[in-house]
Amino acid sequence: MVNKIHKYFAHTEFFYGWVIAFCGFLASASYGLFYSIGVFFIPLQEEFGWSASIISSVHSFHMAVFAVSTPLMGRMADRYGARKIFGLCAVLLGLGFILCSTVQALWHFYLFYTIATLGVGVATALPASIVQKWFIKRKGLALGIVIAGIGAGPLVLAPAINFLISRFGWRVSYLIIGGMALLILLIIAQAMIERPEDIGLRPLGEEDSDTNIETESDKKLSKTEWSTRDAIKTRAFILLGIIWMLSALPIHMIMVHIVPFAVDMGISRDMAAAALGLIGGISIAGRLLGGMLSDLWGWVRTLIIAVVVSTIAILWLLVVKNYSMLLVFVVLFGFSYGARVPQIPGLVGTYFGTKNLTEILGIIWAIAGFGGIFGPLIGGLVFDITGSYTIAFLFALACFGLTGILACFLKRPQPSGDL
Repeated sequence: MVNKIHKYFAHTEFFYGWVIAFCGFLASASYGLFYSIGVFFIPLQEEFGWSASIISSVHSFHMAVFAVSTPLMGRMADRYGARKIFGLCAVLLGLGFILCSTVQALWHFYLFYTIATLGVGVATALPASIVQKWFIKRKGLALGIVIAGIGAGPLVLAPAINFLISRFGWRVSYLIIGGMALLILLIIAQAMIERPEDIGLRPLGEEDSDTNIETESDKKLSKTEWSTRDAIKTRAFILLGIIWMLSALPIHMIMVHIVPFAVDMGISRDMAAAALGLIGGISIAGRLLGGMLSDLWGWVRTLIIAVVVSTIAILWLLVVKNYSMLLVFVVLFGFSYGARVPQIPGLVGTYFGTKNLTEILGIIWAIAGFGGIFGPLIGGLVFDITGSYTIAFLFALACFGLTGILACFLKRPQPSGDL
């Protein structure tokens, strides 16, 4: 049945790459399950009496496992095929969250989050890799659609999970979201075709790539396919890793702590969860527009603009006093956060080619994971010690500032790969 569907698209005018982009969107949305720890924050405190830093450590532990496992899963996907590894990851992700419904101690959370995390690395990195093999023209838009799923996850899942918790409790909520993730990702796995050539197609724009609008980094699209070993030796790779790590730290800090920050300000839990969801929702528009702008302005320029707006958003957060002011932050931060995300995968694909893209992108994603490890921990520790998030947000501000400075030094690596 699946093969018949693939053959059908091979003989129609509709380009199957857009199906890949949409499936990638749904797969990336699964990462919203990990951001949902902010919604589970207060119920877990009420049941177990854990501090903010302890609960934050669950997300940080997830990011540590993410950093270690994603390159390995990326290599397996490049070696054994996207569909097989994606199916395996669907099982791991769904099973991990289903098991979270049985948590009785902190180490249970660490164990079950490990299982789920082994699945989510490829569920997000693999679609970002595959879609770049389908598009030469409109690559930025296609990649923006895939990455927009990460924003759609919190938009839909934060209020939905908050409703489930209020109706059924947090344990049943974990059971439901784990089962749904398992089912949806297994369906998506069947639609994942790694290359257009596999069903007799060509990448969109290959026939007229000379007329495709390219960026400063893309004007002379290199045909060089980098090995992973050579790629990681380049200055461009190191800069991309540091940039994504520095920008990931404040992102994960905010996404984990924005709900308790708002509740501590006197905002209701429902409204705080809605704010978290809105960040994800607004980031969808940011990701799509960021992808389109990269086709016009270039990956690097769009990245710098997005980081500047994120810096402004954090400055505003430092003076937020009520829900109306919080919504201004949500709009600025959600949009700029979203617009930043497609740029790094796009730069990795542009700089290093697509042959080993999943593994190379997985390593970059893993480096970014260290920002995700420390961001929530810093936020939790600062609050536990000072009773305020001010110092943590100032640190986030510094990270964004340094990200923008480093992005100015990005340029395409030379084939020698020498530092």
